[in-house]
Amino acid sequence: MALSGMGGIALRGAQSQNLQNRLIMSKAEEMGIGCRQLVAGCEDFLELTCQGRSIVINKTRSHRLPLIAGLLAKNKEAANHLLQRRGLPVPPFIVVPEMGEKAARFLEACASVVVKPLDASGSAGVTLDVRTRDQLVEAIRRAGRYSGSILIQRFVPGADYRVLVIGGKVAAVTGYRPAYVIGDGSSSVRELIRRLNETRIRRRGIGEMEAFAEIKADSPRLKAVLDKQGAALDDLIPAGARLELFDLHNAPAGEISEIYADRTDSICPANAEMAIEAARTLQIDVAGIDMRCPDIGRPITKTSGGILEVNALPDFAYHVFSYEGASRDVTRMYLEYLFETTLSASHN
Repeated sequence: MALSGMGGIALRGAQSQNLQNRLIMSKAEEMGIGCRQLVAGCEDFLELTCQGRSIVINKTRSHRLPLIAGLLAKNKEAANHLLQRRGLPVPPFIVVPEMGEKAARFLEACASVVVKPLDASGSAGVTLDVRTRDQLVEAIRRAGRYSGSILIQRFVPGADYRVLVIGGKVAAVTGYRPAYVIGDGSSSVRELIRRLNETRIRRRGIGEMEAFAEIKADSPRLKAVLDKQGAALDDLIPAGARLELFDLHNAPAGEISEIYADRTDSICPANAEMAIEAARTLQIDVAGIDMRCPDIGRPITKTSGGILEVNALPDFAYHVFSYEGASRDVTRMYLEYLFETTLSASHN
């Protein structure tokens, strides 16, 4: 799970269409594949037609996704049990209905935990790096707004990565980290933040996307983060010096603006195979595997990282509208996967 959930993303000028559908419809037209809404005005289902064969999909969910796979992905507890049984590195976790001694003992054993609703999506109700009992009480209260069951998991230091798996192959990898600024020796922190905010819009031929939520210079949380680093908004930052704008400690995930970058060429074979195996374990053919570790280029172990979540409705936008690094044409990969037998037969 990316920290902020990147909830502000939308294609400007295309508000009547779901982002994933817009990407699919545009790429299908480019590839000569027929694509229309199955029910006019309904964004839930697209009908694709290629060489006389038609299939129906639900955004990035394919026609091959078993019902049980979607249900497993929705229930983090069930999914984690299956992943652990397969020997994959899932950080230790418990599920509780409310604050109690079980939750307190788990925090004491782990020292730092993440608290999230068991069956909610995105970053809603998620609190990171909780270290004290009082923080745990508040984090459980926050998560309880979204679910009657709360998942508490050992917090894993490092960076967040989303590995997109399509048809048993790694299609793309995106890395996420909290936003920061780099000093130039002549600009204030306030000015650097203003310039960073101006880069939020990513443009491609299909439209524009807001890459991260605007960073508010007057935020009390930002002031506290700057104070920890001995900086203030009107200070000048030396050239090359990096200043963090967010602190993960006891932070609501949805309030953190993240910078994301393509890391497809960085993932090591062991981690790629791990992501593929996670998707296979839950029977999800098009999956977004959320991993957290110090370096995606080094094999994840039970002590150096872990698989946090497997998503059955992965977002393609971060791979297509890359903020840093290469843009990956994952929508084409998806459509080629959907019609792989049809397309391969036409080439023979």
